[in-house]
Amino acid sequence: MTSLEVELAAAASQRWWNRWTVYLVGATLVLGGFIGGIEMQKAYGSSASPAASGPQGQRGGGNGGYGGFPGGGAVPSTAASRPTTGTVKLVDGTTVYVQTESGEMVTIRTNGETAVAVAGALKDLKAGDKVTVQGQTDSEGTVTATTVTESK
Repeated sequence: MTSLEVELAAAASQRWWNRWTVYLVGATLVLGGFIGGIEMQKAYGSSASPAASGPQGQRGGGNGGYGGFPGGGAVPSTAASRPTTGTVKLVDGTTVYVQTESGEMVTIRTNGETAVAVAGALKDLKAGDKVTVQGQTDSEGTVTATTVTESK
């Protein structure tokens, strides 16, 4: 046997993998699963209730099945809603019409229990004033205000 044949025979009996190869393959599989999970999250969204995490103005009802309850029903009025922030378009007695940044027009109903934190009174609000309203939203998107605060 020549020295070349001896070297070829020695090289042929060696494994093509070692302990580090196994570790690298395992790490690649874990990293691939993590990245795949991120891509699935981007594609299919979160599992949180749309009523709790939806964009401002989409409060769960009447949007083609969009809602946090089975069957896509509207969020009941007992569900807590996020504050509505926007620009006053019209004040009509105890009703205020506010346009959000997304362009949605929201009807705000006030009553004797509504806390109003504006310069003067509710009737002193005028078109163009910025307000933040906290209250309960019904299935049609009308907010019954508990507080109306003028923003600057």
